[in-house]
Amino acid sequence: MKKLVLILKSKLVWIALGGALFGVLFSLGVYEGLHRTSDDRFCIVCHEMKPMVAAYRNDVHGGAGKSGIKVTCVTCHLPQDNVLGYIFTKAKNGVVEGAIHFFGNVDAIDWQANRVNKDHFVKDEGCIHCHVNYRDNANISEKGRSMHAHYASLKNTDQAVGCASCHAEVGHQGLRSMLNYYHPEYDYYKGKLDKYKDAVEKKLAEEMK
Repeated sequence: MKKLVLILKSKLVWIALGGALFGVLFSLGVYEGLHRTSDDRFCIVCHEMKPMVAAYRNDVHGGAGKSGIKVTCVTCHLPQDNVLGYIFTKAKNGVVEGAIHFFGNVDAIDWQANRVNKDHFVKDEGCIHCHVNYRDNANISEKGRSMHAHYASLKNTDQAVGCASCHAEVGHQGLRSMLNYYHPEYDYYKGKLDKYKDAVEKKLAEEMK
């Protein structure tokens, strides 16, 4: 009987060790996968993201500022309130966007019209995670502090607004112009902005080496 108990205990120890090892390896795999699919180098794999990435790299959030700070794409575009929500949304977006890229007609997407939905694509918690003192930051104007106080007063109401409601091109400086290089809003511009697009393509190719 004692021998049987010892055998069972030894098996349980090996099962526990094996489970722990599997858990560590699985966690590392998930972490590495999330890390490698979180920045602009991954996003630009889909060619339709080039104008967004180019505008992002012109922005202070994309590393263009003097401080060299660079925020990852997922910091602004995925929910940051809990890990499960983050992973679920990332997986869902990956499936949907992958399907659109491979099976949809991305050239027919009206990117300028989609900018109306910017509040949906920019997650406020990502902004506030860094800009924790947005209401009383002495480095912004009194008008700016007043507007931020107004934003805070509307949170959790049916009149709530998002950061992107006012900061229309936050994270993507010159996005409207960049989109026009690739997808002109008006027929008049078709073919007239190709030299700017070529310059953007050349710059991106150099930066992505």
